Amino acid sequence: MRNLYKIEKCQFLHNDLHFSLNENLNRIQIQPAGQVLADSDNLAFIYLVEEEDGYSYLQIPQTLWPELVQLVKLNRDPYLVLKDEKMVLTNFTEELNALLYNIEGNDNYGNDFVVAVETTFKEILIGE
Repeated sequence: MRNLYKIEKCQFLHNDLHFSLNENLNRIQIQPAGQVLADSDNLAFIYLVEEEDGYSYLQIPQTLWPELVQLVKLNRDPYLVLKDEKMVLTNFTEELNALLYNIEGNDNYGNDFVVAVETTFKEILIGE
């Protein structure tokens, strides 16, 4: 069974980005799967996580994309904070960076998503 967990907020602490879920979800048991996908219908990115006997999703909405720009520029993977522990979302930045270049100018993702990605991640895509 696939669950969708929406990242509610994020913040940088000492050049590390920390994602937080809704407080009620702090008891979930997940492991990073190291893959980032596009959710063009919801203008979001998805990070795959393993949960019990399948995969679930961490959804990063467009409102948090400016922080992702900084993350890619720092070339560091983010952390997911659950209760009192934090786990690194392995391979996140490498996967996101590759996905950004795949989305750029690619109408298969839908015009609204492509424009949103190209606008927000302009600094990354033009090579600062």
